[in-house]
Amino acid sequence: MSLKRFTKSVLTGECLSLIEGFDCGCSQHTDFEKLNLFLKEKALEYNQDNFSRTNIFHEDGECAAYYSLSMNAINGKKIDVDDQYRSLKSYPALFLTRFAVDKKYQRSGIGRGIINDIIKNAYRDGEVAARFLYVDASPMSVSWYLGNPLFTVLYSELTERIEQCIESYVIEKLNMRLVGGHCIEFVLDGEGELESLKKNCEKILTAHVKDIFNELCETITIFSDCNSKIKLNFENNKPKIVLDNFNTRQNHGNIRDWLKQADNVLNLDITIPLYLDMKKHYMALYGC
Repeated sequence: MSLKRFTKSVLTGECLSLIEGFDCGCSQHTDFEKLNLFLKEKALEYNQDNFSRTNIFHEDGECAAYYSLSMNAINGKKIDVDDQYRSLKSYPALFLTRFAVDKKYQRSGIGRGIINDIIKNAYRDGEVAARFLYVDASPMSVSWYLGNPLFTVLYSELTERIEQCIESYVIEKLNMRLVGGHCIEFVLDGEGELESLKKNCEKILTAHVKDIFNELCETITIFSDCNSKIKLNFENNKPKIVLDNFNTRQNHGNIRDWLKQADNVLNLDITIPLYLDMKKHYMALYGC
């Protein structure tokens, strides 16, 4: 869809009447409702205090879509950059903090048109350099972003978030097992010595963690599909969960396809970190 029919405006107090009826989705879904509420209750304040900049696209007295941008950096992650920039500790990025289209305009192409407009303006901006567009996609929107092949999953950050999610799940299940009592089979080392007792405690904990992870794999099938395993590392006597054989190049295609199904991501209760190389996107659009 061409954006020429719409008027683009930075959100100001004079625009408040345009956003009164904005509704990007079912009110029962918290992600949609949060986007509605932000536009109507917080966006103007964020604009005034320079925490983000919200623009709206409107016609005939109503808001069709809005987006909010702020500055960001992708820190120390393995992303696709030219060799001469791989030593950088961070990469300049625009953060698409919020993006929503009113129900009446969804599936019209306006969303893709706005993404193109953001990239065009950012790439032509001579004041501030930003190579990437960064998005924390909600479970309900991640499939839309991944429909654009130039959006890439930030796999290293995704893995960290999944590990934290697994850790929370394991702690909850461990507490339930402690309260209710739960037997598990393992082989003890020699008894009596303090070091042996410590190793046995670690062995018991590891056995429970692996057993809980196997239960989780029945719901979140991507772990089995990727042949991923769970490791429990002990650093300074503090246990840390590590997801092994997940963030590998051969698994990236499976993970991307799996993320396109909203129900899969809802089971994890996380947002999905994505990025887009704005230079490559601009060149693909305009060839210059």
